[in-house]
Amino acid sequence: MGMLNQQVNPPTSSNLIAKADNALVFWNRWALIVLVAVMAVLVIVNVISRYVFGHSFPWVEEATRYMMIWAAFLGAGPTLRVGGHIAIDTLGQALPKPAARYLRALIVAMVAAILIALIWLGIEYVEFAWYQESPVLGWSLGKVYLALPIGLTLTLAHLAGVARKWITLGEFEHVDGFDPQAL
Repeated sequence: MGMLNQQVNPPTSSNLIAKADNALVFWNRWALIVLVAVMAVLVIVNVISRYVFGHSFPWVEEATRYMMIWAAFLGAGPTLRVGGHIAIDTLGQALPKPAARYLRALIVAMVAAILIALIWLGIEYVEFAWYQESPVLGWSLGKVYLALPIGLTLTLAHLAGVARKWITLGEFEHVDGFDPQAL
């Protein structure tokens, strides 16, 4: 009976956004983990096959090359979340806090605009390459190059997920045991 008397709070837009952002991070990470694991298995099996059995699978090099392209673009967003991309922040650190916030907001707007332009160009590139085939596998190169608009759209979503905290506090997300600034 107590369960019936409890009021259920309707989900707020901020809760839904937080859940969507968490889902984005979760699925993006797992996509990268699976992709890199498959790449590693294929390369290891091909090396063992080449040196133990004297036979190499010619399609493995091409497939893993295309997987690496996808991994690079799918990994750009999570890297952005933790501040892992190359950046020069001396001006922002030298400015007073309110001016630094405005500068970070300008940087976020510029990065978003560049990502949108690159997404558009990526779509055009996919359309251009759609009917071209890869030499060994015969895959549509357009499908390979879908990594550009998909990965950059995900990067834009990751930017939206961290923009407010970075603009207001100048901080990125923290991952236990990983500090991109120390690399």
